[in-house]
Amino acid sequence: MKEVLVLRDLDCIKAIAHPRRVDILKTFESEPLSAKQLSEILDEPHAKINYHIKTLYNVGILELVEEKIKSGIVEKYYYPTANNIVISRKIIDYTLEQDIENDYISISDFEDTIESFYDAAEVGALNGDSVLEYDDVLLTQDEIKELRSAVKLKIDEMLSKRNNNGREKEKKHDIVMFAIPSEINK
Repeated sequence: MKEVLVLRDLDCIKAIAHPRRVDILKTFESEPLSAKQLSEILDEPHAKINYHIKTLYNVGILELVEEKIKSGIVEKYYYPTANNIVISRKIIDYTLEQDIENDYISISDFEDTIESFYDAAEVGALNGDSVLEYDDVLLTQDEIKELRSAVKLKIDEMLSKRNNNGREKEKKHDIVMFAIPSEINK
């Protein structure tokens, strides 16, 4: 099972947009369930649940994990393909702004960073060393500039020391530092 499934097309988003399908996904815990079991848990007719399961299965949100024969009837057991399902914001990336000054990060740049994060999470490429996070740190604007300069200086130093020996283990990385105000006066 994947950790993250990123929905990148409208068919997937339409499939997950139905409230009953969200209920179905929330019903799964640690074991696969059949349409019959889901219909009993959710108190819905078997045919309706089966329809919703097929819709989720057809777009890859649910996967068929087992088939059991009970009283001559094949009972199919399904399970979500990922622990977390997120909708790619690139699907709705829209802006009227054409000229964004260089001093400001654009929403599209931020969305690209999120998309890279989702891609890495989806294939299991993130680990404890990949993310450094501090919440609610009190900083002045000058301290943020100082922190940014220190990170830039360290990365530039590492890049300048490079030689071609022993570089076969390296992988490309996107390194992003955001200092996002968590208290905003609106």
